[in-house]
Amino acid sequence: MKSFIRSIGMVFLTCLLQVLIFRYGIFAGGWVVTCFHIYGLILLPTELSKTSCLMIGALVGASIDVVLLTGGLHMSAGIVTCFMTPWLTTFIAPREGFIREHSISVLHDGWGRFLALSSLISFVYMFTLFAVEGWKWSLLPSAIGKGIASTTMNVILFAIFQGLFGPKPKSKSHTTSTYHW
Repeated sequence: MKSFIRSIGMVFLTCLLQVLIFRYGIFAGGWVVTCFHIYGLILLPTELSKTSCLMIGALVGASIDVVLLTGGLHMSAGIVTCFMTPWLTTFIAPREGFIREHSISVLHDGWGRFLALSSLISFVYMFTLFAVEGWKWSLLPSAIGKGIASTTMNVILFAIFQGLFGPKPKSKSHTTSTYHW
């Protein structure tokens, strides 16, 4: 339960940062869009039920839509992403599976798993956002390109944030010694 409450707090914080700081993060003529609130969706617990995950994705997307006036684009992308998240999480899970109340982090899972899951979830979100925005079959290659470009920039941003503010290893007690053994 503690992990779920911490994750909901992180979702709220990332949505707030998206609205206040990353709101105008559109670069390269609209090919690269900053969506920092995806980081909150990435940090949701892995055993979260599909219904709860879909509700969180819908609420996050709807709140971003209301502030940015995007007319449901972020809500649809949030729902598709949270629908795909349980499958994507099992795709990168270790052989023995994740522990109960596990939230992905570099400290516990390593950079490889964190970057892989961040890339997959971010690409699904960004591709859905651009595909729904274009709404034509002829614009799907453009949506794939925009999704890849935006995913690259967002994953770099998530990695920086995870490195600076992610969980830190617990240090040993105040033992200072010249010898390492």
